[in-house]
Amino acid sequence: MRQYLVNSSFNKFICYPLMIFGLCLIANTASSEIIGSQRAVLHDDIVHYTFDVDLGPGEFDTIRIHRVVREKRSGQPVATKDAIFRLPGSPNYFEAVFVPPLISDSIPQDHSIAMFLAKNGIDVWGMDYAWAMVPIQTSDFGFMEDWGLERDIDYAEQALDLVRSIRVSTGQGKPRLHVLGFSYGVPIAYAIAGNETQRPPGKRHVKGIVSVDYDLKVSDETQRQVSCAGVINGQAKIDEGIFQNDSGAFLMLVGQLAKFAPDDPTPLPPFAGLTNLQTALLLGAIDNPLWHFVGGEFNQYGIPTGLSFTETDLLVDLFMSVPPYVPRQASIDVNTTRCDEVDVPFDDWLGDVAVPILTVGAAGGAAPLPYTPLLTASQDVSQFSVQFLPDELHFLDFGHADLVTANEAESLVWQKILDWILDHRSSRTYP
Repeated sequence: MRQYLVNSSFNKFICYPLMIFGLCLIANTASSEIIGSQRAVLHDDIVHYTFDVDLGPGEFDTIRIHRVVREKRSGQPVATKDAIFRLPGSPNYFEAVFVPPLISDSIPQDHSIAMFLAKNGIDVWGMDYAWAMVPIQTSDFGFMEDWGLERDIDYAEQALDLVRSIRVSTGQGKPRLHVLGFSYGVPIAYAIAGNETQRPPGKRHVKGIVSVDYDLKVSDETQRQVSCAGVINGQAKIDEGIFQNDSGAFLMLVGQLAKFAPDDPTPLPPFAGLTNLQTALLLGAIDNPLWHFVGGEFNQYGIPTGLSFTETDLLVDLFMSVPPYVPRQASIDVNTTRCDEVDVPFDDWLGDVAVPILTVGAAGGAAPLPYTPLLTASQDVSQFSVQFLPDELHFLDFGHADLVTANEAESLVWQKILDWILDHRSSRTYP
């Protein structure tokens, strides 16, 4: 594979033909390096591009950038007026949460929020974090010791730079992008927008923020205390020399057992007495500790019997398709910001953020009505939350991942996000 250098500064440039995409990339010596790229047809005229990009000298300084877009012919994306850059949660990949048909045959081929938006004329982009690219066979995690939130913010900012250069080279012009954060991606989206307030308007990338079911700051005291406890527990692990959280590897095991031996008794001690499938359902549907991943159904003994909104097989496939490791420092940084007892830089410019904001929540999710927008300078804040049950039954209601995986997510969630994007099409809606 030929290598291509991509500069984020737009200064002196050389155009390299990247033939499988029919585009040229702006290049210079101070650069990111695209080390791999692919194009695949998803459904009808919707295609999926990936770019593996080295952003540093380390073995694991590679991110993956995704693009889902309609094409008028092979290698030639249609002209689009709107674009969105999507940041997944933790642990998660862009494909699993935003294009789940790529990892599961339990749902229709076109049932994904990325394909839905692309079908409706939106240029959809996203990123896999560098830690998501670390292979499961890794045994020495010393390199993760200082992999905090700041690193993911920096890499996401560099990815946005590259995305805009590719959009220019494929005829989309230089309009800013909306940035959608899902779960862990929400703090990153706010931090990027905050950092940009310190740059001239012509150097900014963010047109608006779509915050999906998480919060950078919290006002609820219970949530704050949970975050404070997370800081203490995470730091204790780091002090022991355990720099990675391997919850993803555990979920992969749970998913594999549920898929290939669903009715067998689970070998996992904490769930003794349940089958492998029941264990997966329980982990997906039970509050942990204040919200759940997907809405579930339970019998009179509290044993899960199914899911209310998302296909059971899709949940199992999602568990099998998560990154195995997440850096503990990143979680500590998020929890420290939410605990609000120690000064950290991630919210320094939050009060200056004035771009439009849409918050999307779920009654059983992590942030049905988030607090962070109230701390910004935005005069254009919209919000909605999906709720089916009374407040006292929130533990059974629409969950965190149901927002992107539920059978009815297109009408309940995705259409509303699309409507908001179209309502903010004018380039004059941001500072």
